[in-house]
Amino acid sequence: MTTTGTAGSQEGDAVRCTGMDLLRWGGMPIEEATSLRDVSFPVKWLSAGQLLVLEGAPLESLYFVRSGTLKVFQTECDGYEQVHAFALKGDILALDGLHDERHATAATALEPSSVAVLALREWQRATREHPLLARLQARAASLELARRGATLHNMAAVAAEVRLARFLLQLSARQALLEFSPCKLRLRMSRRDIASLLGVSHESVSRSLGILATEGLIRVNHREVDLVDEGGLVARQSTTRPERDAPRLTAH
Repeated sequence: MTTTGTAGSQEGDAVRCTGMDLLRWGGMPIEEATSLRDVSFPVKWLSAGQLLVLEGAPLESLYFVRSGTLKVFQTECDGYEQVHAFALKGDILALDGLHDERHATAATALEPSSVAVLALREWQRATREHPLLARLQARAASLELARRGATLHNMAAVAAEVRLARFLLQLSARQALLEFSPCKLRLRMSRRDIASLLGVSHESVSRSLGILATEGLIRVNHREVDLVDEGGLVARQSTTRPERDAPRLTAH
């Protein structure tokens, strides 16, 4: 952290962003944050597939997602990647390592991305001096907990297509908050990554996309997914069991 610089300003070869930028990207008001214009953080650029943090490594920084999409995951003993989340603009990565100052998960970029590097000691000092930054961190932590809860809600559905419908609606809502179209989704993650997050097989994700498309709820073109019937998709995601298992009324 330094006390000079503006969004996109150059210091040597480094691009920096300000505390006001973090608030704006995090969805918080900036009217009372003029003092944060003079607080800046370095920006790190990532190419698709580049690892940002390694699971188990000492925690030296938090990372505020400035652009792009990152996959947060743990690697099992057999090499399987268990996906925990997909981080988008406004998320803070590595909060789950604050309790023991070690990264509990790894993170890798799924597309060209950038993050603000919040060196831990400097960031802790900044949050003490600027309560709005402390509120920003608390908000990010709360949103992360809410999304973990949403993932558990997804897992409550037996049918893979219901889990997928819930995932697509959640991604749509996040895109809307970022002022992107909520009806045109570009899946930066692979079907295998989605399968890991939802606890289903890779084949189940492909099959479920086909089912939802056949029902006229979505239109799929490789990684492009259009939500054709959002109301129908909402109704579809409200069931927790396959239709064949649902109780039926019989005439007496």
